[in-house]
Amino acid sequence: MLNNMTIQKINPIGWANLTAMATAIFAFLGILLFMLFGGILGGLMGGDAAMLGEMMGGGAIALILGPILYGVVTWIFTIIFALIMNLCLKLIGGLKIEVSE
Repeated sequence: MLNNMTIQKINPIGWANLTAMATAIFAFLGILLFMLFGGILGGLMGGDAAMLGEMMGGGAIALILGPILYGVVTWIFTIIFALIMNLCLKLIGGLKIEVSE
């Protein structure tokens, strides 16, 4: 049986925490894959390409700071978006959804 419900308001902090965490995890995985394949391909190419990876610390700094930076930026923009979303929900009277028990 489907029940109709209406979303009147979204918790901006909760939504921002969720999206920031998901973004940080995906950023970590993406940077890790980039480092792995970049290191393999750079090593195969040799010469200057291999030196570039060594100069950057093998991407370790990016692996640590990248997800943090992406998470913080995502958190800030999600807060702004959630506030706009709440204003829109207020103006249109909420978002009707169907849920099952």
